[in-house]
Amino acid sequence: MKYFMGNDELFIISYYKKIINTIVIYSMIIATFMQIHGHAIEFPEKGKVPAFIVFGDSIVDPGNNNYIETVGRADFPPYGRDFPGGVATGRYSNGKIPSDFFAEELGIKEFVPPYLDPKLNINDLVTGVSFAFGAAGYDPDSAKLANVMTLQDQLNLFRGYIKKLKDAVGENTTSTIISQSVYLVCAGSNDITNTYFSLPFARLHYKNVSAYTGVMVNWASSFVQELYALGARRIGVISAPPCGCLPSQRTLHGGLFRSCVKEENEASILFNNKLFIELNSLNQKLVGSRFVYLDIYNPLLDLINNPSQSEFLQKGKVPAALVFGDSIVDPGNNNYIKTIGRADFPPYGRDFPGGVATGRFGNGKIPSDFFAEELGIKDFVPPYLDPTLNISDLLTGVSFASGAAGYDPKSAKLAVSLFERLRYNVSTYTGMMVNWASSFVQELYELGARRIGVISAPPCGCFPSQRTLHGGLFRSCVKDENEAAIIFNNKLFPELNSLNQKLAGSRFVYLDIYNPLLNLINNPSQSGTHSALFSSLQ
Repeated sequence: MKYFMGNDELFIISYYKKIINTIVIYSMIIATFMQIHGHAIEFPEKGKVPAFIVFGDSIVDPGNNNYIETVGRADFPPYGRDFPGGVATGRYSNGKIPSDFFAEELGIKEFVPPYLDPKLNINDLVTGVSFAFGAAGYDPDSAKLANVMTLQDQLNLFRGYIKKLKDAVGENTTSTIISQSVYLVCAGSNDITNTYFSLPFARLHYKNVSAYTGVMVNWASSFVQELYALGARRIGVISAPPCGCLPSQRTLHGGLFRSCVKEENEASILFNNKLFIELNSLNQKLVGSRFVYLDIYNPLLDLINNPSQSEFLQKGKVPAALVFGDSIVDPGNNNYIKTIGRADFPPYGRDFPGGVATGRFGNGKIPSDFFAEELGIKDFVPPYLDPTLNISDLLTGVSFASGAAGYDPKSAKLAVSLFERLRYNVSTYTGMMVNWASSFVQELYELGARRIGVISAPPCGCFPSQRTLHGGLFRSCVKDENEAAIIFNNKLFPELNSLNQKLAGSRFVYLDIYNPLLNLINNPSQSGTHSALFSSLQ
C-alpha cells in the first residue's frame, strides 16, 4: 500500500483507482436508465475529452509550487521515489497523484503538468494542465499562510491559459476545448486543519465551525460559478477528507494513541453535507452545467478503519451482488406474483440476448446486471423468486426487487389516496421517506451487509408518464415532482453520511442519478461527446 505524503494527507493511490472504477459502473447505470426510456445511449470511448484541467491544493499539485517563493515544496526525496525515474517532480506523493490517474483513464495523457512549468509546449496546453498549489484552500487565508496562490489566483492563471490557447489554436477551437473539457477541483482540507483548527484568530472570527464551513461552501460555490462563467461545464468537486485522521492532526491532537480527531472529522462532514446541497442547487440554476460531488470522506475513513478490505472494488474480489428496490432493478420477480405490474411481454426485452422479455422493465439489461458484470461476478442478476435458481445463482447474488415497490410500504400496496396526500406536505413526506430508507439499510446492516449503494431519486417529473399526465400540451417535465426528488435527495445524502459514522464497518454510498439524468434529458445532443468514465460529468 502506498500513501500520498504531501501535506500529510492519507490519500491511498489504490483508492483513486477505485474511484475510477466506481464512476465507470455509475456511467453504465445512466446508460441503462436511458435504455429504459427507449433511447439507446452510446457512451463514447477514451479520447473523447479534449483536456483535463485541475484546480486545488497539494493533492493535485504536480509541481506548481516549484516555481514560486514558498516553503511548501515537494521537489526533494523521498517524494517521487516511485515516480518514473525516481524523480521528485514537486508532486506531494511517492508517485502519481489523482489528477494523473484521471487524465490517464480519460485517454488524454499519462501526467497532468503544472501550468507554471516554463517547458510547457502547445500540446501540453491543448490537453490540459494543473493550476493547483500545495497548501491552497477555498479560504484565501489558507494559501496566504504558506505564501502560495489562492484559488482566485488560480482562476487568473486560467484566464491567461485561455488567452494562450486562443493565440495558438484560434477562438473556435479554444471554445470547444474549454466547453468540452473535464475539470477537477480539490480543496478544503487545509481550510479545516491549517486555518480553522490551528489558528486561534480564525475560530474567534467565526461564531462556530458550522458558520465557518458555511463560508467555505460560499467560497467553493463562487469559485465553480466563475469557472462556469469562463466556459467550463463539467466540473467534479472532491469532498473534504476525514481531516481529523490526517497524520499531522493525529500527531498534534490525537493523544497518546494518535486517534482520529472527532471535531475535525465532524467539520469535514458539515462542509461536505453543505457542499453536496449547494452543487445540486447550482445544477438546477446554471443551464448546461454538470457539477458532480465526489465523495472521498467515507471511502477513505472506511479504508482507514478497515484496511484489510481495501481491495473490495477490484473485479473478482466481490463474492455476490444483492439487489433491493423497484422496477429499475427488478429482473423478473413480478413474474411470479399476482400483479398487473409485469414486463414479461414485448416490446420489453427486445434488445436482451435472444430478444426475450424476461420480466426486466427495460429493452435490455438493467442497472443491477451492469453492476454485477463490471464487478466480475456474472452477466445477469436473476430474480430470487425464479424457481429454476441453482446454488451458484444464490452464491453469486440475486435481486429481491419488485416493480412498483418503494420506501413507503403503501407504494407497493397501491394504497396511496388523495386523503393520504392531504396528510403530508412534500417536506414532511420526503422526511418520512428518508426515515424508511434509513430503517431499511440499518436492517440490512444488522443482517450482516456492510457495503451498500443507495441510488438517489431520479427527476421524477421527467418520467414519460408524469409528463403525459401533468406536463401540459408540450409534455414538459413537472417542476413540483422534480423539486420533491431534490428535497428527498438532499435529506438522504446527510442521513447516509450519518449512518457511516454511527455503524462500525459500514459503507453506505449515495449514488446520484438525478443530475446526470436531468442533464441527458435537457441536453441529449451532448450524450455522445465524451468518455464513459466521465459520463456522470455531462
